[in-house]
Amino acid sequence: EFSAKPILESVLEGFNGTILTYGQTSSGKTFTMEGVVGDSELEGIIPRTIKDTFEFIRNTTENIEFTVKISMVEIYMERVKDIIDPSRKDLNIREDKARGIFIEDLSEHYVGCEEEVLDLIKLGSENRTTGETKMNAVSSRSHSIFAMTIHQNNMTTNVAKTGKLFLVDLAGSEKVSKTEATGLLLEQAKKINCSLTTLGMVINNLTD
Repeated sequence: EFSAKPILESVLEGFNGTILTYGQTSSGKTFTMEGVVGDSELEGIIPRTIKDTFEFIRNTTENIEFTVKISMVEIYMERVKDIIDPSRKDLNIREDKARGIFIEDLSEHYVGCEEEVLDLIKLGSENRTTGETKMNAVSSRSHSIFAMTIHQNNMTTNVAKTGKLFLVDLAGSEKVSKTEATGLLLEQAKKINCSLTTLGMVINNLTD
């Protein structure tokens, strides 16, 4: 109600919006984003947002035509991978005047109801990279980004608007002395901490 709903309402007005969870490993970021799907008390921001989106579509007048498409990626060890279609890996981030910033060759999936979205999210979550540390039995070892594009076309006035919503579950920062990470887990931790430091610098400069 407080953090996510106003962002979704802006996206449905045709703006772009991002919600991200940020914090130490094992602090509950993935649970905040996903929760227990299907449990009205424990479901997270992503399923609640999807539910509200399709409720908005159902309650809108019939002269508005909607298309909704989604994609999911993870950033693991500085490499971008499509986690709905895992065969698409080592993807490149591009920018052009028409599309803005986009991920080249990322699969996008048109959906007609919340059940279809939740099925694709389940698939993407299962393909995400995790590992066990001393602080978390199922630690996210990658940053994941769920993107939903909502296009609206008014059939009466021919006015169209598009909003993009990005829901980001960042990997957690960690102190190696607490997680006791070694080998591959240690290399993952280095990349995670480095990328989170960089993100913090970007946010700090934007707020300045």
